[in-house]
Amino acid sequence: MQHSSEGHGDYILTFDKNEVEDLADPVMGKAAKMSRSILDLGYLLREAKFGMRDNFRQPPHAFDEQAPKQPSVED
Repeated sequence: MQHSSEGHGDYILTFDKNEVEDLADPVMGKAAKMSRSILDLGYLLREAKFGMRDNFRQPPHAFDEQAPKQPSVED
């Protein structure tokens, strides 16, 4: 994990993928014992974890009139 201070009490934490995988579930697993700020971090870590797994990207112009149609719906 890397961290830096932006001033005025703002901090930037940078995690690599393996660190997110290792931290997200244990933090959420002990949610009842955690403070609000740690829970917020746990939610953000879990969101990042699932976001890294989701590699779907919408094709460009998928909903335009001229978009290529699937073979099953063409006339």
